[in-house]
This record gives sequence, structure tokens and C-alpha cells, in this order.
Amino acid sequence: MKILLDTNIVVYRESDNSSKEGLGELFNIIDNNIQMKKYINPTIKSEILQNILGRKRDLLINRLKSYNMLEMSSKTICDEIKILFGLTDKTINDRNDSLILNDIYTGKADLLITEDKEIKKKAEKLGISSKVNNIGEFLYNCKTEKRIPHNILDISKKRLGEIDINDSFFDSLKESYPGFDDWFKRKKNEEAYCYYEGYKIKALLLLKNEEIGEDYSDISPTMRDNRKLKISTFKVDVRGKKIGERFIKIIFDQAIYSKVDEIYVTIYDDDENKINLIKYFEKYGFIYHGKKNKKELVYTRNMNKKYNHDRPLTTYPYISRNSDSFIIPIKPNYHTFLLPDSKLEKESYNNIHLPVEYAITKYYISAAGWKIKPKIGDNIVFYRTKDQFIPAKYSSVITTICVVTNIYIPKNVDDLISIVKGKTVYSDKEIKDYYQTRMYNTYVIEFAYVTTLGNKITYNDCLNNSILIEAPQGVDYISKDSFNKIIELGNVDMSIVI
Repeated sequence: MKILLDTNIVVYRESDNSSKEGLGELFNIIDNNIQMKKYINPTIKSEILQNILGRKRDLLINRLKSYNMLEMSSKTICDEIKILFGLTDKTINDRNDSLILNDIYTGKADLLITEDKEIKKKAEKLGISSKVNNIGEFLYNCKTEKRIPHNILDISKKRLGEIDINDSFFDSLKESYPGFDDWFKRKKNEEAYCYYEGYKIKALLLLKNEEIGEDYSDISPTMRDNRKLKISTFKVDVRGKKIGERFIKIIFDQAIYSKVDEIYVTIYDDDENKINLIKYFEKYGFIYHGKKNKKELVYTRNMNKKYNHDRPLTTYPYISRNSDSFIIPIKPNYHTFLLPDSKLEKESYNNIHLPVEYAITKYYISAAGWKIKPKIGDNIVFYRTKDQFIPAKYSSVITTICVVTNIYIPKNVDDLISIVKGKTVYSDKEIKDYYQTRMYNTYVIEFAYVTTLGNKITYNDCLNNSILIEAPQGVDYISKDSFNKIIELGNVDMSIVI
């Protein structure tokens, strides 16, 4: 990947007194990734040197040797850019900005990193905003691409330009949003999360990372000037699969990894589907903020670190060290269908599109009703039991952290089936067989999947670090010290831990 650095990025980097946030991390990522190379073009070099004289000039020329020069840089501006900006490019700097964008538009370089807001506005008009990042956006994209393998559930990223806008999937969006076709074409190079069944698109999620300084003058009351994740498009046309919940997981994953202060969405309330979607957002802590253009509703979700023990979904995906914690064993043949993100590296897994695979909230049926039961807001960790031919010490592993969102005690087997339908790995027959022999001790834990451990913790490591004194049987309480060791040894992202 050829990464073109704008003048301001190079100046920040080579200045003796620069403390630009994220700059060191930016260069560390590029310099340590063999697939990335940093470039400048001749225009940038002349721009940097034109007002610098003497020893500083000689020093800067020497430092610029650490950058690759984009030798194939365009000398003339393509027709598309001339048409859009030819009349408004009044100064040499305006023209230089267009020349730099020309290298991205014509494929001479893959990505431009700049802190220049005017260049970003031009990129938006050209439909290449996804190829023009500021420092924060670049770091955000690197982290989300590295950390979120949602393609395990057949949800993939596609450029909007690769999607057929004439598909009936987009009819309701065209009706609700005049100018949707033009907007979609401008965004042709943006990437969205898509779910297909066969060749038919069934769900689409488009997100936009917004930095400090964005214009929110069309929203009343005004929004805070902070880092935001905007839900640009959220549409699901498939029922019963829990794809919407998977999209919610993606949204929060990206919000955490990009360190935004809040998430927001604009939405009309003019039909039942949109009203239900609003209720869905409210379930996860979104609150009404105001209106955009006096018509469209605006809902926001603050990402400050806090934990609501009584309603943990409203502060999802945070977990609390102060909550009680429990460990739950689960057999390998059920583990990965319940928790597909926690698939072991060498484990084979074939997504069979069970709703429970996509859901955030899931159910675990326990027959250990005589033991201490978890409460809403408590932590649970899942312990994948041993593989068939490998000793438990080395094949049984703690994989996942979740939070309890409800506890149910079923009245009878039919009640049990109706409770867990679509959010458990068991078939109706398995549930009936299970309940008939354990009816007096059976209860259901509703939980929200939060995170997979970065490092899975073997049973042997649990014994050596005093997390466990024996293999868990049923739903077992574990101490706060044990939970804290799981967080530490499991390399859990500390930005979600309170």
C-alpha cells in the first residue's frame, strides 16, 4: 500500500517541537508493516522547502530522504477534478491540493493522510473520502481492520460502488431520503458492512468516523464538539437471524477501538420498522438528543466509561471488576456456535447461520439451581472443556467474557422453549430431554456477549495462577481476584474494563 503523506503530516513529524497526538503511533504502524510504504510527492517537497533557509533547510532535506518520492506523481489534473475545482482553485496551494488528490483519484497512491480539512472536503465531493484519512481516522481504521473479524459470520465489507443501487433493498431508503441516489454515488468508494443471502443483499451498515471540528449546524440543539462515530446507514431486511444485533456489536467494537466520545444516528419515526429500530437503539443506551433539519430525529449514545449494574445493555460493552463473577463450562461442539468470535485458532468452524451465532444476547440453560445463581449485571466467563484426545490441562480454555442481562426460571418445558427460542444452540428436542430430567433445578441465564480473550487461558494456567482449584462443574462462583487475573492473563482490552 502506497501511503501519501500531506505537507502538514511531514511538518508535524520533522518539527523539533511537535507533540501532535497520534503521530508517533501513525509512523510506527507504517514503518512496521511490510505492506505499507510512506511517500511524498514533488509538490509536497517544494511546498515544505520554499520558506525554509539555512541550516534548517539542509537538515530537513536530509530528513526527507527517509520518505519515498512518488516518482509517478501526476503533472496535470484529470478532467473530473478540473470540472469540480477548476474555477474555485484560486491559489497555488489550492492547485497543489488538487494535484495531491489527483494522485489518489487516479490510483498513483492508495491513501492520503492529511490534517487539512479543505482537502477532506474536496475528497468528499470526489467520492474518495475513504481514501483520505486524518491521523485519527487512519489509526481507527488500522485498529478496526486488525481487531474485528466479522467476516467469520459472512458479514463482509464492500465498497458501495460494488453494490447495485437498483436492488429493491434500497427502495425504502430512496423514499425516505430525497437525493439518496446522488449521495450513494458520491460514497462509491466508501466501505460498508454487508450481509448477503445468495446474491441478494439483505443488510447494510455504513459508519463514519467524525473528528473534532465537524459542522453540526443543521442539528438542534447543537451537538458537542468531540469525536463521534456516525451510523450513516443501518438497514436489515431479514427477520429472525439477529443480523441487527451483529451490527450493534460492530458499531460498539468500532466505537471502542476508535476511542470516540459518542455514537449518534439520525432517523425518521414515520413507520413501524423505524420506530422499532429506535426502541432497539434505546435498549443499548441511546437517548433522544434533538432534530436534524427540524425533521429527522437524532439519538446519541455517550461512550464515557460507566457501568449500569441493573441495566448493563445501556452501558454495553463495558464490564465491571466490582461485579460478582461466575465461570460456566461448555462443550466444544456447542462452544463455537454459541460464541463464534471465540473460535480457537486451529478449530474448524462452519457458520450455519443459526440466529444465536449473530446475537449479542444469548441464553445458557443451567441445571445447577441449588448453587448460587448469578444476578443481572454479574460477569460470566466461558470455559471450553477439553478436546477429545488432548488432556484437559492443555485443551480446556477460558475464552470469553459476558455479562448477565436477566435470569429466568421456566414454569414448564414449553415456557422454557419459548424463552430461549433462537438464542440457544440446543434444538427443541434437546431442550425437552434436558428439562425432563432436571426440571426442578433448571433456570436460564440471559447474557450479553462482550469480548473474546486476546489470549485464551488453559486449565493448566488457571491452576498455576490460582484462578481455579478444580475444573468448573455447572455455574461456579469465582473470586474477584480470579476475575482480575483472567482480565490480565487474557489480554482483555482495558478500555472496556471499569
